[in-house]
Amino acid sequence: MVYEATCLLLVMIIISIFAWLFYVQRLNTKKSELQYRIRIAQTLGHAASLRDHETGAHNFRVTYISACFGEDLGLDKATLQTLMKGAFLHDVGKIGIKDSILLKHGALNNQEWKEMKLHPIYGKELLVNMPWFKTAIDIVMYHHEKYNGTGYPKKLKAEEIPFLARIFAIIDVFDALLNARPYKKAFSLEETLKILKDGASTHFDPELLNKFLLNAPKYVQDIANKTDKELQSMLEMKRKKIFGI
Repeated sequence: MVYEATCLLLVMIIISIFAWLFYVQRLNTKKSELQYRIRIAQTLGHAASLRDHETGAHNFRVTYISACFGEDLGLDKATLQTLMKGAFLHDVGKIGIKDSILLKHGALNNQEWKEMKLHPIYGKELLVNMPWFKTAIDIVMYHHEKYNGTGYPKKLKAEEIPFLARIFAIIDVFDALLNARPYKKAFSLEETLKILKDGASTHFDPELLNKFLLNAPKYVQDIANKTDKELQSMLEMKRKKIFGI
């Protein structure tokens, strides 16, 4: 009887050990897969930044701010992950835009602007066949829509615009205003916040905008005067927290 009980205990221990090893192996496999997918995202983002250096720094800033704002909104981990993916890849479609348009100093003419408006569609086409990125397509495709229906590419309005795209539209414009571009100077924080407020219910979801404005100075303080390398390091820490690796 004692012998049988000992054998049963031994068998249970062996089964438990193999179950644990199997679990660890699957965990490591999932971790490797996730790391591989993140590297793909980083490669795509880097490809876009090679066309336009400001795209790289802009990506670091808006992805970091998106993660912070998403946390402040109380979004769950899966939604935060989607927001970060979409934020980092939001302008990946600019890979398909000609340098003469992408890097032009000064305002675009009508034909150039028409071509520039295709970049969300190009971004969707790049990501649509990669399953891990599909959840981020709404941000890539619709972050230039406006709350009153005058945006592009589909002229969606109000809650027709996906929730995460409405969040990111605020952050994208916020960062674009605060930083110099080939066609514009950098605005001060005071000027930037005024422009955002003026866009409530026309460009931006007013409820989300009000929540963002409460925290905007904190976000600026976080990223102010940071080098690309420092921004990348900050984003990496945030990514590890949200993705768990």
